[in-house]
Amino acid sequence: MLRRIRQQMMAQVQRVDQAALDAHLARLGRDGPAARRLDAAVDEALASVLSLSELTAPVALGYIERLARPIPALTPELGAVGVTRPYVAHLVVERDPAAFGATDVPVLGTLPPLRHNRPPADLTSRVVKATRRGFELIRAVPASVWDGFVYATAAHLHDQASAGAGPFLEVAVVDGLARFGWVLRQVDLHYGLEPETGGR
Repeated sequence: MLRRIRQQMMAQVQRVDQAALDAHLARLGRDGPAARRLDAAVDEALASVLSLSELTAPVALGYIERLARPIPALTPELGAVGVTRPYVAHLVVERDPAAFGATDVPVLGTLPPLRHNRPPADLTSRVVKATRRGFELIRAVPASVWDGFVYATAAHLHDQASAGAGPFLEVAVVDGLARFGWVLRQVDLHYGLEPETGGR
């Protein structure tokens, strides 16, 4: 019974294709182009980002594995894209906040110091909490720019999901992944860590 309900829920998720993305960004008014610029800048920056940092990469993998249990449409590959794109988006906004409507880039300051070069045992829980209450304080970009970027990320994931045939992740799930990736970059900033980079 539960399996049938999950299948019906997945079948009802509409694909975010290019036409749907264009229409959604148009509804955002002047923030639509900023969201599109952010998405394009992430595409460019991804060419040099090979992995999250040695601290946050395993945290991301563990979180994706945990989410995938109740969300069958979330494959490891889609989860990695859903977390990495917003992590890289944060990198892009750091370089030029004003280009995306941000005045500055706040950094998560509620983490304890590393002990013996190890993060707190409850790091994942701390990150999840930061994606919920008070996220607007560390989001940096305006709400509409974030909304447009999440929608664009959903379009990327839907393109990849079984080569566009689905099943598709709900945009709300993509938003959760995006928030997690965004906060993971703030974790790295807090601890002075950087992603693994290199030319391709």
